[in-house]
Amino acid sequence: MSGPLKIATWLEHYKGGGVERVAVRLAHDWMELGHQVAILASPVERQLRVDLPTDVEWVPHFGGRKTAAEAIGKVAPDIFFCPGNHYTSAAARIRLHLKDRSPPIVWKVSNDLARKDMSWPMQVANRVWVGLHYRFADRVVAMSRAMAEDAVARTGVPRERIDIIENPHLAVGGGPAALPLAPHYILGIGRLEPQKAWDLAIRAYAQADTGDRPLIIYGEGSERAKLTALIERLGLTGRVFLPGFVEGLEEVIERADLLLLTSRYEGRPNVVIEALSTGTPVVATESSVAMRELLVDPGSGRLLESREAKAVARGIEAVLASPRPAPTGKAADPLASAQAYIDTFRKAIDQRHGS
Repeated sequence: MSGPLKIATWLEHYKGGGVERVAVRLAHDWMELGHQVAILASPVERQLRVDLPTDVEWVPHFGGRKTAAEAIGKVAPDIFFCPGNHYTSAAARIRLHLKDRSPPIVWKVSNDLARKDMSWPMQVANRVWVGLHYRFADRVVAMSRAMAEDAVARTGVPRERIDIIENPHLAVGGGPAALPLAPHYILGIGRLEPQKAWDLAIRAYAQADTGDRPLIIYGEGSERAKLTALIERLGLTGRVFLPGFVEGLEEVIERADLLLLTSRYEGRPNVVIEALSTGTPVVATESSVAMRELLVDPGSGRLLESREAKAVARGIEAVLASPRPAPTGKAADPLASAQAYIDTFRKAIDQRHGS
C-alpha cells in the first residue's frame, strides 16, 4: 500500500509513563511525515490533548474494550497501533469484536514478557496469555534483537513478522529542573510505582559509600508516601529527594555521577539510552532481556543479577570508583523511528491483503 496512512492507537492514561510519551512522540512524527492519526482515549485526558498536534483526530471513549472496538470500527483506520504490553487486551478485543473488519494490528513489545516479578500462578497465566498474541498481532515491533528473539520464543509470532525499531529520542524540552543540585549526585528517573522498585534503590543507597552525593529521584506516583516514610525511617531526610515529575532533565542526566535503575521489569528504557548518550554510567537490575545489549560495554556501568540491596550498593560503589564512559551519541535522523514504523505498517497491510 502506498500513499498516506490513517493510523489509530489507544492511550488509556497519560501520567508521564514512557509507553504513552513514546506514542505521543510517534503521533507527532507520523503527522509530520504526512499521515493521519486518530487517538482513542478517555474524554478527560486533557494533558494528552495538550501534548498532541491540534489536527489529530480525537476519539473519546469511556474505557471499555468493547467501546474501543466500536470506536475503531467507526474511525476505519488503515492500521491499529498497539503501543505497549498493557494495551494488548484491547487489541485482542478489537480483533475479536470486529472480526474481518478489524484493521491490521501492529503491537510494540514495551516491557519484559517473562514478568518474573509476578507470583508463580500469575506467571503461568501470563505465559499462556502472551502465547496467544500471534492470534491478533499481524506484526510485532521489538526494540532490540534480544527482545525480538524473546518475542519469537514466547508469543508464537514467527521471526519474519517481527521488526526491530528503536524508540524515538524523547527530547525533554524546557530549561533544567528547578531544583538546586549538588556538584555530584546519584540520579533516578521513573514513576513512583511498584514496577520501579525505588524502595530497593533507597535501601541500597543507604548501604553504599557515596560520599556526600545525594540521591535524587524524579517522578510521581502512588508510592510517594511509602517512599517518604522509608526515607525518614532510614534517616535519609536531606540526602534522598523526591522532587516529582519534571520536564527538562537532559542536563540533569548529563551532570549525574550515575543513573540508578532498580525496576522489576522494563522494556528498553529510554532513560538508560539517554544516560549512555551523554556519558553517564548506569547501575541497573536485570529487568529486561534488552539490558544486556544496552550495558554490553563494562565501562558503561553495572548490570546486576541480584536484587539484594547490598549487591546494588556494591554496584553503585564500583561505578563511582570507575572512569566515566564516553558518550554514545544520539540518532542523527529524528524521524527515523517514525518512518520505520510506517514501513512496518505497510508490511502489515500488504500481509493482510496477501500482497
